[in-house]
Amino acid sequence: MMSRYATPNIPVKSNRFTAFLLAAFFIAGVSPCGEFFVSPSAANDIRVELLPIEIDKRNPKRVEFDRLKLLSAFQLSSKHLRFGGLSGLAIGADGKLYAVSDRGFWLSARMHLDSNGRLLNLEDWDIAPLLTPEKKPVNKLMADAESLAQAPDGSFIVGFEHVHRLWRYHAPPETLFSPAVPVAMPSEIFKAPRNGGLEAVSVLPDGRIFAIAEEFENPDGSSKAWLVDDARFAELSYKPDSGFSVSDSAALKNGDVIVVERRHSLPVRFSVRLMLIKADHIQPGATLRGEELLRLEPPLHTDNFEGVAVMETGEGTMIFLVSDDNYFRLQRTLLFQFLLPKNGQQRIDSAPPH
Repeated sequence: MMSRYATPNIPVKSNRFTAFLLAAFFIAGVSPCGEFFVSPSAANDIRVELLPIEIDKRNPKRVEFDRLKLLSAFQLSSKHLRFGGLSGLAIGADGKLYAVSDRGFWLSARMHLDSNGRLLNLEDWDIAPLLTPEKKPVNKLMADAESLAQAPDGSFIVGFEHVHRLWRYHAPPETLFSPAVPVAMPSEIFKAPRNGGLEAVSVLPDGRIFAIAEEFENPDGSSKAWLVDDARFAELSYKPDSGFSVSDSAALKNGDVIVVERRHSLPVRFSVRLMLIKADHIQPGATLRGEELLRLEPPLHTDNFEGVAVMETGEGTMIFLVSDDNYFRLQRTLLFQFLLPKNGQQRIDSAPPH
């Protein structure tokens, strides 16, 4: 167990973001110290409270946000020491919501939805350490999980920074007890900055992994990206908007990919964009730019969004966004649920490519 008096290990996401958070800590007059790592044998019982919030305080009844419709918005809180730092999100084959934290833990919960698919509550929470291939809890050096994606066979792919790698975990119900299976990666990823690696990982319908680095850039400023097909690799790139960086992605059944871009500014202000990449654009050598679905920025209620999950229904695509609070008391864990209506998807399908 890490002593509360030990040298703090700040859960940050990139070199630029490191400087931003250190400045935010200084302005707030708080210490980032905290007891983040706890014994893997500790009880996994966890209670999480969901508090409904308004995204637009000036117009509390607003539900239309750009091309999306807001279904629910919550602030999540828990007294459990492990809770927080949520950096990747996915919906499992068992219908549960899964997340990984940048402190090396799994979290899962059963979603309570109404007849229209609107999230009402998250129940029956479980929390457990991510395991190594030797089935041991990850240590501090190996714990920085940044992305989570479900594969067509129900297994999960987790992307890590600091020690850059992709690990595969078994499908539910074995996920939380599964040893990791290493996934082959191009050697170039090991040149990425420690905190600027595999921030966005999704799995396409054909099983290929689409991975985007956060701060590993090409000369034109685009982010390096790869298509991973077993031991075969193809490089491509993704161009975020000016001032934004990639923080997660999720693939749809038709092969389209939703990418999360976030921007931060002092004192603690965040903006987020949701971008849609069409499936036929995701090709080796391509430089990708997305079609904007959503932009949230102050004074709207926003935070450091780092995880996205999708669930396709008869009404359209449900999009879940979760924020990483960095275990910092001026930030929050937010969970937003949006709907991309089918007619909105059709308009994008018919739009000419950029």
